Amino acid sequence: MKEHIEKNLSVFDRTDFSAEQSRVLDELQEYIVNSLADKDHYVAIIQGAAGTGKSVVLTKLFKTIRDGKSDKQSPFFNLKTAFTVNHPELLKVYQDMGAKYSNIYKKDYQRPTSIINSLDKTGENLDVLFIDEGHLLLTKPEPYIKFTQDNQLTELIRQAKVVVVVFDFAQVIQSKMYWDQELLDEIVKDVPHKFFHLDFQYRMDAPVAVKEWIDAFAEGKLLPLPSEAEQQGYDLEIFARADDLFTKLKQVDREIGMARVVSTTGFDHDESGRHHVVMDGFDQPWDEYDPQELTWAKRPESINEVGSIYTVQGFDLNLVGLLLSPAFEYDADHDRIWVIS
Repeated sequence: MKEHIEKNLSVFDRTDFSAEQSRVLDELQEYIVNSLADKDHYVAIIQGAAGTGKSVVLTKLFKTIRDGKSDKQSPFFNLKTAFTVNHPELLKVYQDMGAKYSNIYKKDYQRPTSIINSLDKTGENLDVLFIDEGHLLLTKPEPYIKFTQDNQLTELIRQAKVVVVVFDFAQVIQSKMYWDQELLDEIVKDVPHKFFHLDFQYRMDAPVAVKEWIDAFAEGKLLPLPSEAEQQGYDLEIFARADDLFTKLKQVDREIGMARVVSTTGFDHDESGRHHVVMDGFDQPWDEYDPQELTWAKRPESINEVGSIYTVQGFDLNLVGLLLSPAFEYDADHDRIWVIS
């Protein structure tokens, strides 16, 4: 169990902070201390693309405040705090944090609806609430999970003196949790708030030409593939067949591990009801949420599954193979990839 916890936490529980991360941590800590001294509710918004260290910063800040809870000389003495994320795999990682540190407990990490309903039931409020993956908060009622209000962030701001929330609009995945800058601005317009930006890319150690190609591809634009010299050892390759891609992924996984196939949505269930990704000679099942000690990305057997945003989002891989579903087509007239509506 201890070995599994360490593997799950390796990406998030860091001490080697960059100058940018250290600066943002200091600014956030000062913002929280000043906000607690005022009568209003406050919101700190951490923004940055995937791989810029948002969760790392949030984790360190939460640990710092929890360490100060029992110190009478600390500005965080006796504060009521909690941490929430609306992502089951990440929630598992954070709850593992509660098994590792003496000042943090597993119960400190909960899903947003659980916190909202629990605080409403007891009539209590939090001093500081940390929200990872804020772009996964619900923006409409969801009676199935007993959330009956209109917006989870609105409710959480109401229930906490200071909210520290992470946002990346590029990772919005469902209409019931649709966020953009306009909606976020509307939610916090009457609440004192401040944005904190993280820009440096840590997850993808790639040269500029590769980053520019991937950024353009994510927007549906097709640039010429960087030359081998421009890639500077980075492995960026386009496969004509999915089974060829999978063959290489398995080879890399045997050599260094943490190589996985992921896919966009748009693959249908087959006649027997199985939810498989089938393309060319490739046929593997979609990952299904399966609570285990190890996260999906770190399980050896998940090499024979296809990851989705529900299981691989927020986790690092050594090599990833991306399959585009039939919902994506190439528009030759405009030289772009687009989604069939």
